[in-house]
Amino acid sequence: MNWLHDYDEDLRIVFDECRRMISQFPAPVKNQGLSYLDHFNVFVKDSHKNYICYLLPFWFKESCQLTAMDCRQMSIGNVYLMLYFFIQDDLMDTPATSASATLPLANLLYIEFLNIYRTYFPGKAPFWDYFNRYISEWAESVSNEKTQDYFRSESVKVAHKASPLKLSSTAVLLLSGRDSLITQSEEMLEYVLLTLQMLDDYEDWEEDLEDGNYNCLLSLARQGLSGDNNDEDKLTPAEVKDFMYTSSGLVSYAQLALTHHTRLLSYTLKVPQLLDFHLFLTTNLQQISTAIESEKKLLQNGGLLYWLSKNS
Repeated sequence: MNWLHDYDEDLRIVFDECRRMISQFPAPVKNQGLSYLDHFNVFVKDSHKNYICYLLPFWFKESCQLTAMDCRQMSIGNVYLMLYFFIQDDLMDTPATSASATLPLANLLYIEFLNIYRTYFPGKAPFWDYFNRYISEWAESVSNEKTQDYFRSESVKVAHKASPLKLSSTAVLLLSGRDSLITQSEEMLEYVLLTLQMLDDYEDWEEDLEDGNYNCLLSLARQGLSGDNNDEDKLTPAEVKDFMYTSSGLVSYAQLALTHHTRLLSYTLKVPQLLDFHLFLTTNLQQISTAIESEKKLLQNGGLLYWLSKNS
């Protein structure tokens, strides 16, 4: 089963419904919200794809025997919450972002999330205890990641930056009476989210270094280049490139992702699409590190051989 395209029809329904609801927001928030949705819409060209956010309920559907309608509702709620937290991230990471321009949209999105999940979990349902914990995990992670260097000390807390995403899978398990599996699902998702963050951080390391944002690859590079020295001012772009290209830093980085995958295979909870998605992430990192190592060997073998490999 394909972890993405088997759910194309469901995802079209999800994004169509999100567009319909956001279209009912008051102006000018409506247009801002539609633009923001398109920025993350899987069917919009060059959009930022956050596959796990909207696919997670469908991946759990087979083992939990939930209806397609219920999974779509969980996914729609997750999209609203995803957009809400991306706005929070923009406000924290980008000083130029205007709170007055974005917070009205954020709060309307948050209301839509609540409207969906309260239908399934009224009053003091146990779901809201998980909700409180996941939001607390997110708050701790984003508040302390720069001072605690979580990737080196408590790597699971890197994944806690995306803890609210776990709400949909926890909801599915609660609705299907399989709450005894929630701990396993949480742990599995944390490994997947950690690997996903690692891949994102490889792609964004130059921007994060310039902006002073926390980054898993930069954390590993800092450790490899300066031991226990955490002085970010001493890490330069040249040093990071030396870590990746000369010291084979990406080999060890990709190996960590492979270790995560081995751990995922040990769980009794079986969510094949989640494992396939993680393998996709892990393979991407391994291919990147392999390509760098192969090019390095060509360079070591001499300029003519390298030229021939690029021009043959």
